Amino acid sequence: MTATSQQQVEDARLAHVLSCWWRWRGSNLWPAREDIDPDDLRQLLPNLFMVEVIDGGTRFRYILSGVTVRQQLGFELSGRYLDDTFTGAQLERAIADYRTVVSGKALYTLQTWSQRGRPVMRYRRLLLPMAADHMRIDMVLGFALYDPLEGHDGEPIDHIRDPVTMTVLTEKTIELA
Repeated sequence: MTATSQQQVEDARLAHVLSCWWRWRGSNLWPAREDIDPDDLRQLLPNLFMVEVIDGGTRFRYILSGVTVRQQLGFELSGRYLDDTFTGAQLERAIADYRTVVSGKALYTLQTWSQRGRPVMRYRRLLLPMAADHMRIDMVLGFALYDPLEGHDGEPIDHIRDPVTMTVLTEKTIELA
């Protein structure tokens, strides 16, 4: 991993994931799912999610979500399409983020989530490209970290029934070539 990449991920756990990704990649253009060593991620497996890239990025489908992701959202992501999960500006933002990764870059984001006009969650996410054939990106590997803010009621953040306003505090595109 390059020093520049380390500096762009402001959370030690996500910096560790990025370091693992570089090792899994090895001499390949992109790592494949079978290159992932779960032992590298033991502490973060509950925060992991995987997204299938359909038709080069015209659509995206969640294929796996860890228990922390499911608990924080209050529903299972696996099997859901991005456009069945988010709407409006959230959907546009999510599609743009995933397409950035399909273009061969990683994306680190730090956000504050608000519901009904009050901040409820600090959210950090790292998205990384993966390729079954080591050549063509067909999956996005993601990690989501959730830190409830003071006053959060502890209930899941339901993006579907109670829309969330996302305020981006930091967003960094990480060159991987």
